[in-house]
Amino acid sequence: FGEQCVAGDIVQTGVYRFMVGPHTPGKVDFYLTLDGKTPISEICSFTYHVMHGSSLEARLPPSEDDYKRTNLKMQMRLARLLFATNKKKIAPKLLVEGTKVANLMSALPEKEWMDLWNILSDPEGTYVPVTESLLELVLRNRLQEWLVEMVMEGHKSTGRDDLGQGAIHLCSFLGYTWAIRLFSLSGFSLDFRDSSGWTALHWAAYHGRERMVATLLSAGANPSLVTDPTPESPAGLTAADLAARQGYDGLAAYLAEKGLTAHFEAMSLSKDTEQSPSKTRLTKLQSEKFEHLSEQELCLKESLAAYRNAADAASNIQAALRERTLKLQTKAIQLANPEIEASEIVAAMKIQHAFRNYNRKKAMRAAARIQSHFRTWKMRRNFINMRRQVIRIQAAYRGHQVRRQYRKVIWSVGIVEKAILRWRKKRKGLRGIASGMPVVMTVDAEAEPASTAEEDFFQAGRQQAEDRFNRSVVRVQALFRSYKAQQEYRRMKIAHEEAKIEFSEGQLGAACRS
Repeated sequence: FGEQCVAGDIVQTGVYRFMVGPHTPGKVDFYLTLDGKTPISEICSFTYHVMHGSSLEARLPPSEDDYKRTNLKMQMRLARLLFATNKKKIAPKLLVEGTKVANLMSALPEKEWMDLWNILSDPEGTYVPVTESLLELVLRNRLQEWLVEMVMEGHKSTGRDDLGQGAIHLCSFLGYTWAIRLFSLSGFSLDFRDSSGWTALHWAAYHGRERMVATLLSAGANPSLVTDPTPESPAGLTAADLAARQGYDGLAAYLAEKGLTAHFEAMSLSKDTEQSPSKTRLTKLQSEKFEHLSEQELCLKESLAAYRNAADAASNIQAALRERTLKLQTKAIQLANPEIEASEIVAAMKIQHAFRNYNRKKAMRAAARIQSHFRTWKMRRNFINMRRQVIRIQAAYRGHQVRRQYRKVIWSVGIVEKAILRWRKKRKGLRGIASGMPVVMTVDAEAEPASTAEEDFFQAGRQQAEDRFNRSVVRVQALFRSYKAQQEYRRMKIAHEEAKIEFSEGQLGAACRS
């Protein structure tokens, strides 16, 4: 329907029903499609009308004048925040620190002023872009001085204006990428939240600022943070959720992938943390190897690599959460049972846990092996037929393996039960322990309500986190339904790589000046 894809319902044979969204007046083409871009029916067109004063008119996309008016309001708020001075007595120690920050921030280059002067000297040039550039240069110079003043006055954060946004949020809305480097050099956090819990990355993602998102990610912004809970979203929203709500599917998929990998790297896992960088390097090598492919094939390959990275990060995070649950259950058993009996129960639980992890890792390896053979959409039909046969063989083979390993585990546990618990200790064996039943712990009656409430709180938080992980994987998986989203993802990936190079060069220049 126009430039959008909406889902349709089959009323009867040859009759379809779908709901259209708000659209600007004019001619609109619509047709049936399966992949979001190739028509499978006749292309029809009709004229779209909107009644004046209706609620639909209020939901139309903003015009260019509204966009300029909103930008001007944000510029006025930023200027008011920067030029509102409040002089304080500066300590000598803070004065030295502020001088160091001022030395790191380079002065405005003379070339930018000369470029503006050359445009004004041109008789055929327009004055509108020059006015915008001049205002941006003035704000840039004042922001640099304002940040130095904040450092000298000993502020830990940059503060907010009357409406609850800080300077970094306003710069993120306006797309001032140069401001991120100034905030990074001054030592202020890029994840500073406004009154609603939004960071600069949330603002950039909500308004589709791809260049700003790339600059924030290269400077070290955290893409896995969530906003404050609201009645519409009790668990909060990530930057990927906000981008998806506004229709930026490629940007949402990129942020979802980066959020999963950032969350996984932040978890201090002993031997699994080093897997993510190696997989990233492998993806880069593959992209360099297939440079001769077309843009559509490259977009598809990068989408497949993104889905593999996101699924792998999500599975590793969930495995770490299950490992933590096992440790908590082990501690509970050790507190509730004698030492010898508790060690035997814990050993049995570890055997069961290792057996489940073995099956899960084996399934993940098989899935990755199957996905590695799926290269292009032309092999889709052959891949489906092959997968159907492979799944049948794997199901029979895994069933045989599971039964064989299960017999060994049952035999080992039975020997331990008969030899130690029943014969030597003259106690009830492991048959009295039901799998999955919660362990009853003897605790004080006064401390029990607090611990139960605390456990419920952690369980609710973990459930919300798992929902976010699953939602992020689904957002990356949604790339395969839209070629436009794949192009947006590829464009975002290239912008992030360029921003990394620019940020590293800027950091190197600042280090040389210091």
